[in-house]
Amino acid sequence: MNFIKKSINNILKQIGFKIIKNNPKGLIYTKASTILEIDYGHLLSKNKQEAINANNNPIPWFTYPSIDYLRQLDLSNKIMLEWGSGNSSLFFAQRVKELYSIDHNIEWYEKVKQFKIKNQTLVFADTDYELKPKEFNVKFDIILIDGVKREACSKEATKMLNNGGLIILDNSDRHPEIANTFRDLGFIEVDFHGLGPINDYTWTTSIFMHREFNFNPITIQPTIPIGGGF
Repeated sequence: MNFIKKSINNILKQIGFKIIKNNPKGLIYTKASTILEIDYGHLLSKNKQEAINANNNPIPWFTYPSIDYLRQLDLSNKIMLEWGSGNSSLFFAQRVKELYSIDHNIEWYEKVKQFKIKNQTLVFADTDYELKPKEFNVKFDIILIDGVKREACSKEATKMLNNGGLIILDNSDRHPEIANTFRDLGFIEVDFHGLGPINDYTWTTSIFMHREFNFNPITIQPTIPIGGGF
């Protein structure tokens, strides 16, 4: 029986397919789908219903192309604000100088509080959600809009952003009016369409760069992508 299985695996491999070990559904993957499901960790993420990568590390619930881009940037001297906390909090807290997180959901707030690290300020706000960052008396290099009241938050975001900074708007395909406002204000819009953690459909994460955008790459850019190389 093992000989038969090995022979079948070899035949499938020769024509570009692969059977993944410990796959609960016993699915056969092409090489391309293996990159998504295994190398990016989509299968693990979907099974656990959590935004994680192939190494079980937390990542933002963004599209994979946007995460790939953000991973290239040196954020070590940046101050960041996020409306909406979660696995993105730990991902960014490990990369930025300071992170300020605001959440209106008490369950998410309590969950994130358990793994909060020293450079993160976490605030629960069930009222004045979009105005809460004013209490920090800080201007930000990065602002993430990924919670409730997105239109109201977007209006406040432009007042709090440092020149040369960027704004991240997840699910921007559902909020074209916000994207239009940022463009009218002179921001450079880059849309990252594609698949991401957990979901089995595509969506869009957009990054809006101030005209003086000045973030440096961590290393040579672009890096070899996940599943890429020669």
